[in-house]
Amino acid sequence: MVMTNERDEQGLWIPGIESFQETAPPSATEIMDLLKQSKMYFQAFHAQCRTGDDYFYGRNQIDVAEGFDQIRMAKARSIVNVATDHVDVNNVDIEVPLASQRAKARAEKLQKFYQGVWMNIDQPVKRTTVRHAFAYGIAWMKVMFDTDRWPDAPQMGDFASDEDYKEALEDFMEKRNISFPIIVENVNPKRLVWDASKIGPRWAIEFYERSDTRALMNKFPQWSGETDRQGIVQWAEYWDEKYAVFMANNEVVWADEHGYGFMPYVPVQPANTMDWDDGPPHERYQGMLIPILDLLDEHARAFNARSAILRAYAWPSIDFHGPDHLTDRARQNYEMFGGLNQVPAGVDIRVSPRPMPPPELVAHVNDVASEMEEATFPNVVRGVRPRGVSTGFALSTLAGMGRLVFQGVADGMARGIERCNSRFAMLVENKIKGRITVHARSEVHNFDTTIAPNDVRGYYENIVRLKAESPEERERE
Repeated sequence: MVMTNERDEQGLWIPGIESFQETAPPSATEIMDLLKQSKMYFQAFHAQCRTGDDYFYGRNQIDVAEGFDQIRMAKARSIVNVATDHVDVNNVDIEVPLASQRAKARAEKLQKFYQGVWMNIDQPVKRTTVRHAFAYGIAWMKVMFDTDRWPDAPQMGDFASDEDYKEALEDFMEKRNISFPIIVENVNPKRLVWDASKIGPRWAIEFYERSDTRALMNKFPQWSGETDRQGIVQWAEYWDEKYAVFMANNEVVWADEHGYGFMPYVPVQPANTMDWDDGPPHERYQGMLIPILDLLDEHARAFNARSAILRAYAWPSIDFHGPDHLTDRARQNYEMFGGLNQVPAGVDIRVSPRPMPPPELVAHVNDVASEMEEATFPNVVRGVRPRGVSTGFALSTLAGMGRLVFQGVADGMARGIERCNSRFAMLVENKIKGRITVHARSEVHNFDTTIAPNDVRGYYENIVRLKAESPEERERE
């Protein structure tokens, strides 16, 4: 593997790979050097993602009045959740265009196969992908063959013919009880670096911590495992179009050709910034929260200030006037919400001066909320009726215009599903090399279809349509 480095307009190094050798996968040193360079290049983007997470989970700190606890706002979470709800991933329209009229039956079989694969994926992968796209400005899906999770899976290079490999693969899948071998996983962009060049991505490295040290040592006995069996393992996976390398604590535990014919990481790019294929990553990819971080802070500060003033107004301090020996006893026995209070003679009880909640503060909170609305999406999308709108048609029109804000993510998600569908067909043709049956059961679809490499024959074209709308609207359609 030959690595090259180029500089972008900001003077940052762009890690890349010029060519791949056909004889062996990259070494541990090459991968670690590439990972180190890439982490530096993506450092600002990963920090930006972590900042967005802090606001989403309410971990951001806001200055509040002394003696008052901070009220943690859920505004950031609400913005991301509402946007996610309006990309209807449960009704994906998949079409396989006809290469010729004679290929109609093959196109229908491929279309049912793609639909069936997504129905066999039980995890909320599509919804999570949309959430990542809104939160980080880019999302990733990972298409894999389930048997590759096991170190003792048969490898094509170990067999003299495809028939021997297919027979060994069927025996292995039966032994491991793998019912449906095609899987799609979510990959958080905070744990991924990739080829960011204009012709990429040709490679990607996923890194995260794993606590199943004992299981890893059992799966990969060739790993020396110089660590405590109960400790944390720094795990990394390198993938390109030909090779896959698994590393634990900077040591290669498995490396070989994966045989997919593609790089398994699929990007979903909403393209909501100025450029999507040029410039530093933290400018290319920005989630919905990044432009309004200051507004979120100001909204939380103003809301906490209003809450503190209201509490001081509703529960004012009580002043006791009189001789000290009498006021001390009255103070100890006085109950703010008591039914009966005995006040000694000579003691005067008065309410302390309390501030009136200024109307300007309420207006300021509303002004900040309006600024956030302009920077994200109109509140009519949430179901809030705007002023001056009295008819359902006008409200529906405004809601439809507001949902256009989400169409960029819907388009990016549709292109991502198209790439995943193409990879499903490539897995059948390049990896499974045999027949596979998909059982599809849902409220709309109910079918079984069997597909073989002869049904694919290099035809990976498919069209996916996805709308930015609520599920109720799709139901009415």
